[in-house]
Amino acid sequence: MSRHEEHMNMRNHLAKVAQAKGTFTNGTDQALVRAVTQSMTHEEVAKYINQLISEYQFPLPVLQDIHKRLSDSQCPHYAMQQLRYLDNL
Repeated sequence: MSRHEEHMNMRNHLAKVAQAKGTFTNGTDQALVRAVTQSMTHEEVAKYINQLISEYQFPLPVLQDIHKRLSDSQCPHYAMQQLRYLDNL
């Protein structure tokens, strides 16, 4: 198992624990839990990212970077990291 897979397994576990206990630090954590527990696809996460992009003004270099990262990986958890990045800007 690669380090990335180990990391994602740990995140899955922690997200499920957070959901069970009802402990979240912010809305993006809730989105992460939904992605893990509802098995969101890469495309579904991308749709949520597009929604954020349509609602807020982000710098062009940020959008270009996220676009490249999303095109390099089809992992929904990696896409959630990009979502969290946008949410924290």
